[in-house]
Amino acid sequence: MDQHDELRLLRGACAASQTGAWHYRVDEDRVTWTPLLYDLFAVREGTELSLDLALSFYVEKSRQHIRDAVNVCLAEGRSWNLDVQCRSTTGRVFWARTIGEAILQDGRVVALQGAFQDITRERAAIDEQVRAQAELSFVLRTMTDGFLLLDTGWRFTFVNAAAEHMLRRDPKELIGQCIWEEFPETCNTIFEHNFRAVRESGISKSFQAYFAPLGAWVDVTVHPAQVGVAVHFRDVTREVAEQRDLRLFRTAIDAMTTGAVMLERSEGAVDFWPIIYANAAAIKLQDLGGQQLLGKNLNQVMQETDCTPDIGQVRERLAAQEVCQFEARHHRSGREEILECVAVPLAGQDDQHGHAVVLVNDVTQQRCLNEERHRSERLAMIGQMAGGVSHDFNNLLAVILGNIELLELTADPDEKRILISEARDAVMRGKSLNDSLLAFAGKSKLTPQTADLGSFVQSWAPFVRRAIPSRIKIELEVDTGLPPVLIDAAMAESCLLNLALNARDAIEGSGTIRIMLNEVQRAHPSGGASQTWICLSVADTGSGVPEHLHEQVFQPFFTTRSPGQGSGLGLSRVRGYLEQIGGFVTLSSTVAKGTTIAMFFPVASVDTREVEGDLPSAAAIPDKRRKALVVDDTPAVARVVARMLASLGCDTLIAANGKEAREIISRESGLDLLISDVVMPGESGLDLVCAISKTHPGIRIALMTGYTQEKLSAGEDLAEIVVLAKPVSRAQLEAFILPSRISTP
Repeated sequence: MDQHDELRLLRGACAASQTGAWHYRVDEDRVTWTPLLYDLFAVREGTELSLDLALSFYVEKSRQHIRDAVNVCLAEGRSWNLDVQCRSTTGRVFWARTIGEAILQDGRVVALQGAFQDITRERAAIDEQVRAQAELSFVLRTMTDGFLLLDTGWRFTFVNAAAEHMLRRDPKELIGQCIWEEFPETCNTIFEHNFRAVRESGISKSFQAYFAPLGAWVDVTVHPAQVGVAVHFRDVTREVAEQRDLRLFRTAIDAMTTGAVMLERSEGAVDFWPIIYANAAAIKLQDLGGQQLLGKNLNQVMQETDCTPDIGQVRERLAAQEVCQFEARHHRSGREEILECVAVPLAGQDDQHGHAVVLVNDVTQQRCLNEERHRSERLAMIGQMAGGVSHDFNNLLAVILGNIELLELTADPDEKRILISEARDAVMRGKSLNDSLLAFAGKSKLTPQTADLGSFVQSWAPFVRRAIPSRIKIELEVDTGLPPVLIDAAMAESCLLNLALNARDAIEGSGTIRIMLNEVQRAHPSGGASQTWICLSVADTGSGVPEHLHEQVFQPFFTTRSPGQGSGLGLSRVRGYLEQIGGFVTLSSTVAKGTTIAMFFPVASVDTREVEGDLPSAAAIPDKRRKALVVDDTPAVARVVARMLASLGCDTLIAANGKEAREIISRESGLDLLISDVVMPGESGLDLVCAISKTHPGIRIALMTGYTQEKLSAGEDLAEIVVLAKPVSRAQLEAFILPSRISTP
């Protein structure tokens, strides 16, 4: 290769590497460039350059560095190799590498020469790499997961802040130390096995394990690195615990006898959401395979099933984020199944329920057992009640029968009046007992009226005294001027008599019963402010009630008496009555010392008492005789009512049932009155009188019954029909015949 070819190749290499040459003669202060440098600095080729002019193309900081290097080279002959920034005449700034050396002659520097290369691209790549490394270092140091580097000797070369926190070790203590020495608990464990496997295979591995030094579960990913391995890890103790709890919860749910299904939100109403989970009990209840139940919806599963409330209301409650209880009944295998269900909404991310859980219990057998138990309890209660009620009624019947027999033996008018009065009182006591039983059974309604409780107690005191043997002393303490209260007379009489008889039975031998009535201030046991009450209490010096029975004595049918000696309804009636009128009852008792039962009556807000007028001294007789028809399937009752009507000036006819009554009405003219029992075989009295009231509007009609008019209404208009409460008295019949007269109902 000749000199010309070498020069050509050299120039090509210089152009490719953007490298030029320069020469500076000290004695002439002249700088010479190769053509490439003129192009780099955008200077017209051939321009004469001094050292200062050549140095002016360097930016300020770089200019000082190159000037210092030139001065040192001129003075000492030392060469330089610098990376500097330059600016062309067009304003382009670029990076360059300048190399310079001294040319000596006779030991003296006579010139400088060197090379100049544009390294802008190289410098940009280096800067980018530096920025990338800085960014990577920042990310690794600030990431929330732990990160560390281990070299081929398993020594720590990098530990980020998260790893420092999780390992609880200062990186300065770890850098350069062997992991197996710093954490010996990891030797011969899954950690060492996987770390070595990654370094040997060059393939990344991920695993989850318990890291003993931290006492925590960690997720670990190990990657091969240029020198050693890179380890990324995070603490998953909470997630592992939640997964464990979830597994245990799923196991518990699957073991439950209660069916559980989960619905996932989708388009449409909740009963069309798909079932995404069903435990074993739910699958068994539906008698379907798990695959058949999953993917279905409530609408499909509950076809031919009656829901209470209906599925539409269940949907509305769930949409309102409310728990909904409902009952589902369906027939399968020839029997009705009863399912108690609870639907629970589960809130999603958008504050609307994204899932719902339905819990299902088959209560068919339980309901059957409950019904059987209730039947047994009712039979036992009826038996117990029958003994007590029989005892009470037998006492009343004994009074009535004895007085009737005595009437046959005496001619003394005064004694007859006493015997008749006592028999009548016994009948009214029986009616009161019957009314109490009906009220307790919910078959009648209390009719409280404003009354003076003091006058009531005073009027009843003689009757109480007659019911108490002479060995027991009665003390009556009634304050005067007490405000009026609301009472139902029949029920109040029954309550007072019950308490007096209970006190009597509690006293063996001699003793004292004290009946007290006074005004007190106290709060209701359920809470609230203190208020005025009228307190009627009955205290005895009897055997007392053990403390563990204080609440039981108010329960229905509870009694400490022998079988047949009481119904066990007394104190339960007292409490029920007081609670209905807004009052309450208390019990204070000490064994062997006595018992005090106090009834607290609320003061009436308005006094509606009327001044009672004088009743007629004798029964009034109608101006003309009236024709009356009595309908009752019990002949004795029909005859008694007919005789009382005859005593009031009526011509009476008797029918045993509705059919006979219709025949009589059709053939008898001028019928004025119709009085019928309610309960009769065949056509009821209610149906009979409702029909007659429409076909014969001129006949005045009455019904005899032990039920209230409210119970008889049952949708029928009875505004023009009088209801006579059994047993029917002559005074009631008189008021019916002569409605303008005042009578006692």
